[in-house]
Amino acid sequence: MNQKPIIYLNHYKNDQEDLCLLFFKPNTAIADRIKLNNWIKWHIGKQCFAASTHKNTIGFLVDIFDDIAEVNSSYYTAKLQGNTAQINIGDAGYFAGILEKAIKKGAVLLVPFKSDAGRFIVVKYKYSRTVNQVLIKNKFTVWNKELREFVVEPKLQALINFLKSIGQDLNIRIHNELSITDYRLMQLLFEQSYVKDRFFKSCPLAFLQFMQLKGYSYQTINTYYYFVLRLINCYKQNTIEQINRFESDQINRYHQYMLAEKRYSNQTINQSINAIKLYYKGYLKRELQLEQIIRPKTAKTLPKVWSKEEVARILNCIDNLKHKTLLALLYGSGLRIGEALRLRIEDIDSNRMRIRILDAKGKKDRYTIIGQAVLALLRDYYKAYRPQKLLFAGQFGGQYSSASAGKVLLKAIKKSGVPLRGGLHSLRHSFATHLLEAGTDIRYIQELLGHNSSTTTEIYTHVSNKHLSQIKSPLDDLFI
Repeated sequence: MNQKPIIYLNHYKNDQEDLCLLFFKPNTAIADRIKLNNWIKWHIGKQCFAASTHKNTIGFLVDIFDDIAEVNSSYYTAKLQGNTAQINIGDAGYFAGILEKAIKKGAVLLVPFKSDAGRFIVVKYKYSRTVNQVLIKNKFTVWNKELREFVVEPKLQALINFLKSIGQDLNIRIHNELSITDYRLMQLLFEQSYVKDRFFKSCPLAFLQFMQLKGYSYQTINTYYYFVLRLINCYKQNTIEQINRFESDQINRYHQYMLAEKRYSNQTINQSINAIKLYYKGYLKRELQLEQIIRPKTAKTLPKVWSKEEVARILNCIDNLKHKTLLALLYGSGLRIGEALRLRIEDIDSNRMRIRILDAKGKKDRYTIIGQAVLALLRDYYKAYRPQKLLFAGQFGGQYSSASAGKVLLKAIKKSGVPLRGGLHSLRHSFATHLLEAGTDIRYIQELLGHNSSTTTEIYTHVSNKHLSQIKSPLDDLFI
């Protein structure tokens, strides 16, 4: 005879709440029964289900779970012996288990491919017997004898079926030449990393469609979707319709829990507020008093830069010509990594010694400088690699990976012995700082960097050593 699962009750009380907490191992029947009793609600702070305490609470719980579970109230009624006090050590864990990462068997990259035989989406992966077996068993992949690769038919429904069938086993990445515009595909890709239990809720597809129509970039849509997905999955007992009726005090409380975790930066919390504001005010057209949402102050941190000598040491530790040229370009022309990876051959104007940057941050075009040293590297690189369209192509065509570029820089920093002061963007910061120290007018630096406001560029005046090095400490005049 199978024993019933046990629901342990515990008592929690503070100045605002008096609750009966329910603890139990994951159980479908218990979860379904809770859904039928909306007075039992998920408590985001305690990360469990809870009911308001009154004289009949335990009796009600015993009654509603009588046929499927045993309700144990011994911990609820237990009294501590002697003079004891509750002591909490360590950080809070309000969001433990929210959007929990799924354990995958491997990863694949979907690459668009065209040949005389037709168009395919090729499934690329580092050979693994486990991944191979998953693909062999999958009915939406076909082994292509000519390519000696698994392929998927390049049709929307075929790709949706493939992602649905394989997303729980393998992590799926999309090659940058494969443009994803269908919001159903986006949702599958954005949610593939998370465990989908019975309480998992997806964001409305119409919200993705709304962001698409607003013209947001794929990365921005991904970021905003994550923060809204996180919000709705923190309130397990609430339906989407109930969450859509939240007021600003509930959203405030949610972000206050984030602050209390002490694991989220103010910048992350501000991003969450921006995403949730877009959801309620933009998508839902709610007349919510969103100005009441408390925004934490974002710390004004100075950019981290290397000295000229340190940049030289880093670059001289890179033997691969392609890698060295890319990082030299980031520093020598002050480019963002995304701008460098989108460069085409025709964007390099060697006669006028400048580079054209198309569709940069803020949907703007601009020009920046190209130095003689960078131009010499580019010429050597072109002779050796003969790029066709993009200046820096990836292993399977299309853009080179920014993650790979970051790994190259990190390896060079370790090899050079230079202090770790940041990533790829710190090369751009160093470019601006060194121009300022060389006497370049800040208005020209603003134009080269593509900043909308000079206020953004002025931050480099706080980093520059030009004037600080000329100031004498008053201690030097004392005899001690």
